[in-house]
Parts: sequence; structure tokens; C-alpha cells
Amino acid sequence: MEVVFDNVTYKENSRTPLEKTYLRKFTVSLEGAKVYTFLGDSKSGIDKLGGLINATSSPIIGKVRVNEFVNNGKYIRNVGKLRMNASVIAANPNDMLFNKYVKDELSFGLKYFKYKVNKQSIRVVDALKLVGLSEDYLKRRISDLTISEKKKVAIASSLIFNPEIIVFNEPSMFLINKDKEELIRLINMLVTKYKKMIIITTKDTSFAYSVSDNIYIVNDGEILARGPKTIIENTGVLKVNNLEVPDIIDFVNVSNKMGANLSHTNNILDLIKEVYRNAR
Repeated sequence: MEVVFDNVTYKENSRTPLEKTYLRKFTVSLEGAKVYTFLGDSKSGIDKLGGLINATSSPIIGKVRVNEFVNNGKYIRNVGKLRMNASVIAANPNDMLFNKYVKDELSFGLKYFKYKVNKQSIRVVDALKLVGLSEDYLKRRISDLTISEKKKVAIASSLIFNPEIIVFNEPSMFLINKDKEELIRLINMLVTKYKKMIIITTKDTSFAYSVSDNIYIVNDGEILARGPKTIIENTGVLKVNNLEVPDIIDFVNVSNKMGANLSHTNNILDLIKEVYRNAR
């Protein structure tokens, strides 16, 4: 499984007074079951990556290749297959959910793509369980759900086709710490057990540090830094790109300036162990 952006420039409202360029000569190659995170502020353009990957939008220059599919502004044969295999999950679940009941929401895509009827109910229940919701939720009204429950239903509706590639746009938005921890566990399981490629676009550096394998820092539509997630331990790179330093990194840096000898960790439990070892 592979996603390649080849010299992509993406604009909206071209040749009008409202023309805006979001990505400039954007080139990156992603391959295999890993978590790839694109970090950037609200002006970075990273929120446009999902639409280019599943071909709901097209580049002005260059091309995006997702496995055998090529998005270069021309007709894509069997684009439905591409969108089933490369799922995009919006930051706000209210932008994805439009049915009255959870059951209808999860069944909608299966019916639209004419999925085998005898397999539909199995897929629906399995997707719910995967995100930590019981079968009882099928009878619930979408309007009665909390924002975190809506987010889980939105994720389930994307997982229902068993896509190889899953794009999360601001996955931690609206979530409390407990929900974030559950989502991190889900993402880790999707990668390690189900061999999915996860692509995350976010400005949440703490979430990125907790879950990513590789990180790309994007500013004004261009990749300025790339590497393993340890690149965000370089706080200068974050600050110059209007990104917050994760609290867990800040704590270690401040402690070491005061004479501690702590190693960076990406979760609180490991940090506590590190502090305990250092104190002895």
C-alpha cells in the first residue's frame, strides 16, 4: 500500500479574486503499515491532503497516486473503489453524520456501494465494537450522542469498508484525555494488528508525539522538516512553525536544565518511571 504526492500544487478558486494556494510543490512518499503525521497550523494546508488522497479534490499541478489510482485532475475509473479503500475522517463528526439513527448511518455506505446484503449487519456490528461502542448504539439517535460518541460513530462508518488507508483530520479535536487514550490504542491496533496505513493531519503536537512513527512539519503548503517523531523534541522547529511544544517534552527539557538526566518518553507512565529511576 502506497500514497505518493508528486510535485503537487493545490489551489481553490483559481483565476478568481478568491484564489488561494494551499500546497506548493508538495512531494512525499508513504508506504506500508505506519502512522504518518503531518503537523501544521491552520494556514499550513494539511487539511487538504485527505481530499486529494480520496480524489474528492484534484491538484492543479502534479499528481497523487494511491496504489494503482492516479489523481491528476483527469477522469478516474472506478473511483468508488478508491474511496472505499482510502477513507477520510473529518475533524468534526457533524460534517460526516447525516442520518437519524446510528444503524442507518453505518448501513448507508454499504447500501450505496451495494455491499452484499447478508454481510451488512456483520460489518456494522464489527465496526461499532472496534471503536468501543456496544450493539445497543444501533438504536440510538445521532442527535442524542455526545460529541465523542459521534466521533466514534464517524470512525466506525469509515472502518466499515475495511480500508487499507485511513486519513484522520484533527483526530483529537473535541476529545477529553480518556477518549484520546482510547483513540491512540485504536490507531495502534489498526497498524499493528490490521496492517493499516494511518495518515494524520493535526496541530496537536502532543497527540502526534504519542502515536506517530514519522512526522512531517508543514508550513504554508510546504514540508519544512521530516523524520521520526523525535524531530519534535527539537522545540525550535515547532516554535518557528507556530506549533506548541508538548507538555511531556517541555517537562523533560526544563528538568534537565535543573540538573536532571531524563530521557524523552512519549507517555506519562514511562515518564514517571524515568523520574523514579533518576531520583534513585
